[in-house]
Amino acid sequence: MSLNPVALDRIRQLGGDSLARQIVALFRRNAPAWIEAADAALAAGDLKSVERACHSLRSSAGNLGATRLSELAAEAEELAAIGGGERLAGLVAALGEAYAEVEPRLPPGEGEGADR
Repeated sequence: MSLNPVALDRIRQLGGDSLARQIVALFRRNAPAWIEAADAALAAGDLKSVERACHSLRSSAGNLGATRLSELAAEAEELAAIGGGERLAGLVAALGEAYAEVEPRLPPGEGEGADR
């Protein structure tokens, strides 16, 4: 399962549908940028920036129940924090694939049409 619906249900319980829509919209706007930033930072050898981008992605994906994406980002974050490693490039590449898998399963965000 690429999206755990319980996570969105918890958000709805805390702040209603409006909060859930806002968080989904923010995730759709920010996640691709974080993935791109991690990729660019890795290419530049800037592991601290890889770590920061993956940290943001991990947290946001986890809040929405995008478990696989959150786990990949967490592992990439940890590897970047300790100096990289052979697996880091593969993990950063996998972030985009995991996002592409989960994004269409998300409900519409604030300002997005119901046809999403």
